[in-house]
Amino acid sequence: MKHSELNDFVGKNTTVFGANRSGIAISRLLHELGAKVLLTDTRDSEVLSNDISQLEGMSLQFCLGGHHDSCINNAELIVVSPGVPLDIPILVEATRKNIPIVGELEVSAGLCQAPIVAITGTKGKSTTTLLTAAVLDSSRLYRNVIATGNIGIPLASNVSTLKQSDIAVVEASSFQLESTYSFRPQVSVVLNIERDHLDRHGTMDSYIKAKRKICQNQTDSDWIVLNAADSTVMTLAHKTAARKALFSDKHQNIKQLMRKFNTDVIAGMQTEKKDNYVFVRNGNQEHRICNINELPLAGSHNIRNVLATVVVGSILDVSPERIRQGLFSLDRKHEALAHAFEKVSTINGVDYINDSKATNVLATYAALESIDSTVNQKQALKRVILIIGGYDKGNDYNALIEPIKKKVKMLVLLGEHTQNLQQVFAGCIEMSHASTMDEAVDCAYTHATPGDIVLLSPANASFDMYANYKERGGAFVCKVKSLTTK
Repeated sequence: MKHSELNDFVGKNTTVFGANRSGIAISRLLHELGAKVLLTDTRDSEVLSNDISQLEGMSLQFCLGGHHDSCINNAELIVVSPGVPLDIPILVEATRKNIPIVGELEVSAGLCQAPIVAITGTKGKSTTTLLTAAVLDSSRLYRNVIATGNIGIPLASNVSTLKQSDIAVVEASSFQLESTYSFRPQVSVVLNIERDHLDRHGTMDSYIKAKRKICQNQTDSDWIVLNAADSTVMTLAHKTAARKALFSDKHQNIKQLMRKFNTDVIAGMQTEKKDNYVFVRNGNQEHRICNINELPLAGSHNIRNVLATVVVGSILDVSPERIRQGLFSLDRKHEALAHAFEKVSTINGVDYINDSKATNVLATYAALESIDSTVNQKQALKRVILIIGGYDKGNDYNALIEPIKKKVKMLVLLGEHTQNLQQVFAGCIEMSHASTMDEAVDCAYTHATPGDIVLLSPANASFDMYANYKERGGAFVCKVKSLTTK
């Protein structure tokens, strides 16, 4: 579908699938643009009453409680929310009828006057989106800087107020990207690509293909920022015409990387007099940004998020001083950072950490990587009781074997769907099973001794027991806080 056609909505019969945040936001935007909007969802009006009340007073049609054939009979355009799979029967039928199907991000970006920085990856998208927005806001180069997209505020909610003097930092998930066709950010960022969402995408190749859409329309006037330490990410370097900029938390040969990928911009870590620090090189200029131990967010995975942010700032002409200022201005209480390696309490010398946002193996790996496992250089200390499990999206847990052997003293398997976990870790670590979060925390509490860490880092989605990772994390926090009264 051509970009120009997307901008002509007056009188167009448009069906929006999914009454979540994106669906509500794009329905409102399309209505404002003069489209004839029909909003459909498999949930009924009673469940959706709070959501659809946001559209009160607008002349929209609703088809709730299921996606019926009548939803697409007169449709000239279908817009899908990220949570709606493209292979459901009614969308397959719409494709057969040659009805264009696009996502909320495709429509919103096509209407956006402001330049877009789009950030994707299996892990770290929200944090990097907020860091990047903070750095660009500190630059004073833009009238307004917004963090939007998968982070919780759809681009459709902001697009009508954005001007060319603004900039939008968009968190883009694979679910959003797979339904884009002309999407072209001025800067794209790919943090990492690991096995995830195979319940939706089917294969790893399909998942990578969805991620690749972030850069497929970029030209040599655009930029792509790539993680040079991730071999899968680096395959994208040859799939786009965009100029390349790199970051790496490994001690790689910087000059060799720059020559190989024909780039002048790279961020990484260096050591000087036992100090590890973040640097960025742009052309012949190299700047020290800050020491690693000064960074505002804990965890080695957040070093990579910072490096990606530093590169974006550099290619958008933010001074090193402003980059540093932006990094340290981050609001660590932002909703999007909740449930991400968040310390809840210390009880009887045991730290309780809520990492419910770890919905894939890479995220749990990063959480374990962030925990110091040594007493000294000679003696390793296994001090983590890990609560793991949930809705399995086709995970491969083998990457967790070594860090779990090294750092974890006990696994508490949460939920009913833990067969794969039991098979992978059988014989190498003590395991216990819990049917509820209360049981899981009680089990961890019983086995923990001073100096231990009880870590909720499920490596799975929450849908087997909870509506989302926030609800799951909330259950953990609530139970942990109740322990203080024991």
